[in-house]
Amino acid sequence: MFPAMDTHSPVTQTRPQSPAPSADTAPVDAARTTAVEPRGLSAFLVIAFAFSWTAWWAGGLLLQGGDPMPAVIAGGFGPMVAAVVVTAATQGRAGVGALFRRYSIGRRGALLPYAIALLALLAIAGAAAIPIYLGDTALDRDLLRTALMTVPAQFVLIALAGGGNEELGWRGFALPRLQGVLSPTAANVMLGAIWAVWHAPLFAMAGTLQADMYFPAYALLCVGLTVILGNVFNSARGGVLAPVLAHAAINVVSGLKAVVAGSPAGAVEVALVGLVAVALVVVTRGRLGLPRSGRAG
Repeated sequence: MFPAMDTHSPVTQTRPQSPAPSADTAPVDAARTTAVEPRGLSAFLVIAFAFSWTAWWAGGLLLQGGDPMPAVIAGGFGPMVAAVVVTAATQGRAGVGALFRRYSIGRRGALLPYAIALLALLAIAGAAAIPIYLGDTALDRDLLRTALMTVPAQFVLIALAGGGNEELGWRGFALPRLQGVLSPTAANVMLGAIWAVWHAPLFAMAGTLQADMYFPAYALLCVGLTVILGNVFNSARGGVLAPVLAHAAINVVSGLKAVVAGSPAGAVEVALVGLVAVALVVVTRGRLGLPRSGRAG
């Protein structure tokens, strides 16, 4: 029996409370997604390659016999430009805003992404130390000291316009779309191959680092570094700031290695970087830090 209701007393009616949104029903923050549908990926690749290769081709013609770095830097913005253009066309202003929010710092995996990046730096440094330890290369301490003095300026320049600027395109746009249709390991291996081919024109441009490298070895190095940077990105919960800093540090240490060991990308470096990449795949069981939901939360 229900108690009788007093019709003369005011009755306060309350609305049923909705359950708090769960992790599965809460709105997805596009700035933290690490696996999405591959919409726009083909257009991104076309624009990135067209922009970069045109800049490098034109630069090679205009700067014959001169310093190729202005052209190299200009072409390096291809992935970023492509990411912004395609995002604006497919998702509008809100999508572009979410793309650039990937640079945000808050709740981005704490120190883990940087610890993963450190493994790559140790591998490259080890590739310089081994021939010195074995006596195959003599260490020029004065040359190394001079090179170390330029590291802070080089790091900032590379982060802004010498490699770090690529990350909004490669990791911020392309990788989540590849991870939306492929396993994390396969997605990063494919992106590494794409990254290597994207650099191809630089091998024919005198004065670039790539001009002194063997392309197959360079391609393997790109794949290994992409696997590592992919783990950095996923561990940073979809943030690109950690990959930017990691990319800049890798380029700086690679430059120092070239000064010390006289080889920008030798077999030892390829092997050690590849070993780190394989170890990360094994330790993460192929996930490379990618959440099962594809969201970084």
